[in-house]
Amino acid sequence: MDQITGLGPPHCRKPKLDHSALELRDKEINTEQRQQLDVVSHKTLNLVDSVRDKTKDLGQQLVDKQDKIPESANLDKGLGSALARLPDDVLSKIFDYHLMDSDHLSRRSDPSPMQLARVCRRWRDVAVGMAKLWCKLSFYVDDDRKEWKRSAFYYDSWLKRSQDRPLSLQLRPGYAEGGTAKLRRLVQPYMSRVSSLDITFWDDLEPEPLLTDLPAALRKLTVCFGDWFDASATAQSLSQLPSTVRSLKILDRTFGPDCLLSLNPVWAHLTHVEITIRPRNVLHFLVLCPNLSSCELILGQPAFMSLRVQCMRFTHANIQSLRFICPGYFKTNPLPVLFNAITLPKLRSLEIRYGFLSSPHQELEVFLERSKCPLEILIFNAVVTPPPDQQGDFIAIIPSLKIECRLDTGSK
Repeated sequence: MDQITGLGPPHCRKPKLDHSALELRDKEINTEQRQQLDVVSHKTLNLVDSVRDKTKDLGQQLVDKQDKIPESANLDKGLGSALARLPDDVLSKIFDYHLMDSDHLSRRSDPSPMQLARVCRRWRDVAVGMAKLWCKLSFYVDDDRKEWKRSAFYYDSWLKRSQDRPLSLQLRPGYAEGGTAKLRRLVQPYMSRVSSLDITFWDDLEPEPLLTDLPAALRKLTVCFGDWFDASATAQSLSQLPSTVRSLKILDRTFGPDCLLSLNPVWAHLTHVEITIRPRNVLHFLVLCPNLSSCELILGQPAFMSLRVQCMRFTHANIQSLRFICPGYFKTNPLPVLFNAITLPKLRSLEIRYGFLSSPHQELEVFLERSKCPLEILIFNAVVTPPPDQQGDFIAIIPSLKIECRLDTGSK
């Protein structure tokens, strides 16, 4: 039987090409590529423009270096070509200035030293050679294993460029299983150089892997715990901090008297503390921290203080800066009792944030007269701030005092 021309077994047939479909797909691919290139070009130009703008603020430094810049370089006209001729030491100052306001940087930070290194080969050489650009990094553990491998390689490459400089690290274990252990293994080779550490614990993650065997170089520690963490276990972990730590911030965790005592060996070395504490425990806390020069006390519930506590008095000889944060949902205002109880002869800065409809005017007056402190600035951050006549009473006690009143509707 003759076979019809053009037909045959299915596996032998040649598919008919749809040329119009192929052309349309090619156009879509080209369009997508052009869009991607446009995005990359736009980001690069923005980065260059940003650095270019900031060079104008470095006028004096550029004048000091003008003998090294070709006379033909005109910083007002053709600044782009002038940037290419700047000496490496001037370019490094520009990079440092460009990133000076950046805190902990991550893979997606904008700006970042990675962005600078991608502009051109020379910028990359200068940026990679500046170890101080790579000393602040934020880690986050991804749930996806492949993504975590890429992130781990990125983090390790970043930290290697920091050379031997002190490190400031922000650790976010996330919700990934074994997140704290993963971070510990990754940062272990660099832990001896960590001087500042900021850790946030979520869900039921165990804090111990990241809070044990902390380096002797550590000076500043910030930890954020949720209320679901066991307070005594948390305090026990923190009680092993090295004596070199000078600043401790404990966020989202109210510390009672037992927890305060658990950290007793640590408090004595600290010069700065930020903590949430019940009003009745404030004086006890100040007694445990004789070397404090600054602190922020977030007052937690309950606000009630017994008559014995209200009759207590304490003088702290070293505090120069104090901030009280008192939410407005308290049934009673604990601030008058606290100002009656404490004396701070070296206080220079005082900020009071509260959600009540009146300020502790009389108690604050007596506090200032009793302390005889060199107070320079008094800040009221509240829903209702003192009227001008009450502010005048404070200035009458300290004529050089500067008073700032800020309306804070979020404290209510």
